[in-house]
Amino acid sequence: MAVQPYSQGIEGAAIPSRRFGLRRHVLQRYLVAYLFILPVLLLYGVFVLRPTLQTFWLAFYAWNGVSVDREWVGLANFQRLVGDPIFWQALQHSLVWTAVVVTFNLGVGLAAAALLAGNIRGRLLFQLGYFLPVVQASIVTAMIWRWIYAPTGVLNSALETLGLGVLARGWLGDFAVVLPALAVASSWMTFGLSVVILLAGMQGIDPTLYDAARVDGAGAGRMFLDITIPSLRNTITIVILLALVDAFKVFDIIWATTEGGPIRATEVLSTYLFKEGFQQNQYGYGSAIAVALALIILVSSILNLAIRERGDD
Repeated sequence: MAVQPYSQGIEGAAIPSRRFGLRRHVLQRYLVAYLFILPVLLLYGVFVLRPTLQTFWLAFYAWNGVSVDREWVGLANFQRLVGDPIFWQALQHSLVWTAVVVTFNLGVGLAAAALLAGNIRGRLLFQLGYFLPVVQASIVTAMIWRWIYAPTGVLNSALETLGLGVLARGWLGDFAVVLPALAVASSWMTFGLSVVILLAGMQGIDPTLYDAARVDGAGAGRMFLDITIPSLRNTITIVILLALVDAFKVFDIIWATTEGGPIRATEVLSTYLFKEGFQQNQYGYGSAIAVALALIILVSSILNLAIRERGDD
């Protein structure tokens, strides 16, 4: 009878020991995982998080980028922003640009992905062709479209050949068409990624849904509207979000073709930010434009996700 309490005590002491060993094993496993992601976190902190916070901080100062001293101006840069007509013009151009890019990526991307979803010959070749502009250097794309839109370029020559010469014009010098023309060029550079994402979503749809629809006599159009589109809700949200963010951040293709001209006809927020911050050496005001652009992208993304969530209710 005297041995039993002693054995119980030994067993009771072993339980916390096993628990401690289990916790130690879990900590070691997580420690290894953290060690693997630590270099990425350091790079993110140095090259993304730190510059972002510094940009927000500079938005409250007046600084020319050279002098050591920075003058605290509080909200003066943002007050100037509200009364700046060029800023509102650039914002309007950014919204038009975004509408064209998102519509192109979603509309043309859906059509191309639907065609590729069928067992057509050379599907891999078409996929590579669609995706090639995505991995191509943006400056190369800008030069290609600059050649296409030239007064004696491919587009005007094709219009002349088709007897539509009345539509030919200097596309990059016409105030009425230069912004949407460059937006289409930018969409051509990015919509290949939308095609790949949408095609992956279509290939994940249960084929029995289409079989049942065919038995009920549904045509291709009806199946696309009633089965494909509803099944791609999450995928479409991702495509819109990526196109939205990419459209608001656009800079390279505009700067390589028109630099925001002619007479600010293609001035968007990113080009105006660059001119004010790096050409005029008004780093504080440029940072305020950058903060405004970041907030616009954030709000637009949240609204997109909110509309998506409301659609599920």
